[in-house]
Amino acid sequence: MDESISDNDCEFINANPDYDTTSTLDDEETIESNYTPQNVKDSGYSDIGDPIIECIHCGALMWYQEKTEKRKHSDVPKFQLCCGNGKVVLPLLNEPPPLLKHLLFDDNDTDCINYQQYCRLYNIMFAFSSPGMKFDNRYQSAGGPPNIRIHGQTCHRIGSMLALDGETPKFAQLYIYDTENEIHHRMKGIGHNPNVNPETVRKLKLMLDEFNTHAKIFRMAADRLKDSHVPDLKLKLIVDRSKDGRVYNQPTVSEVAALIVCDVDTGSKRHIILERQSGKLKRISEFHPSYLALQYPLLFPYGEDGFRIGILHRETKAKKKKNKLTIREWLTFRIQTRPTEAHTLLMSRRLFQQFLVDGFTMMESQRLNYIRKH
Repeated sequence: MDESISDNDCEFINANPDYDTTSTLDDEETIESNYTPQNVKDSGYSDIGDPIIECIHCGALMWYQEKTEKRKHSDVPKFQLCCGNGKVVLPLLNEPPPLLKHLLFDDNDTDCINYQQYCRLYNIMFAFSSPGMKFDNRYQSAGGPPNIRIHGQTCHRIGSMLALDGETPKFAQLYIYDTENEIHHRMKGIGHNPNVNPETVRKLKLMLDEFNTHAKIFRMAADRLKDSHVPDLKLKLIVDRSKDGRVYNQPTVSEVAALIVCDVDTGSKRHIILERQSGKLKRISEFHPSYLALQYPLLFPYGEDGFRIGILHRETKAKKKKNKLTIREWLTFRIQTRPTEAHTLLMSRRLFQQFLVDGFTMMESQRLNYIRKH
């Protein structure tokens, strides 16, 4: 028997005596050889090259060795990791605004190099929500590659629209409080860190004001709060979406939030109701569409929806019990490289690392929630 055949192959062949092993193995080796660099073949080095095989369903670039079918139709490989072999359908991310594209992809300008190195710091300056997690920084100065370590229970929290008298405004409150001196307040919030470029902060503020849905909402709230005749104003961040999540992920202002006076009919428990000045923090549900966009405005500069409940798989004739998107499927789709999709996520370096860790905790939270209910 050929030594290249694994134990699993042996079991398959023994169960199928009519199976022609010679031709199939030769075809498989020929196809796999076509995607292995020549220097790898000559040196025996384990590098399998770059992912150059495009998924026929979602367009993600995959390695040939990641295919799901080992024997059948190997010349047109199918992949499970990116889109579940076509069952996951999500809208692709659009190109970032010109400023963010410049900061992410230009390696020559000093402001770009500065942003790329401290993108986590710039993001936290503009985040609408606070990360309810403890970062473990003991291994940051050990000389190894950058890493993100957290411990304890994780969550995202958001406060009232205005800080209590005498308290320093933070996160979303900075979009409302004293907007004429906003850059100073944001720099003060991180202790006037010398690594942060005030001019970059100013440009990012203008970019988010122009393109980000959530920034527009809080600017609207700031204008209404200046009106002394509206003392009991509340901001409702809406959890429901009327548009198909397989097609749309960039909601309008009216779909994301509503300014409400007096009593609020919450409806869903996952709605977020921000009072005028309560001094309390509220936890944002991992299943809220704005969960990630509120925490990572520089990863989702347009305020795109993240994972949300109810997104269906691709329509097929086969009836399946589990036909709704999971957080794991959403994450695995989002972190793939596609020639036709913006690489804002993948090029955000340490901020992307934090996003991955945060996303994994979302996935674990969903699993624990399932166990709790079943």
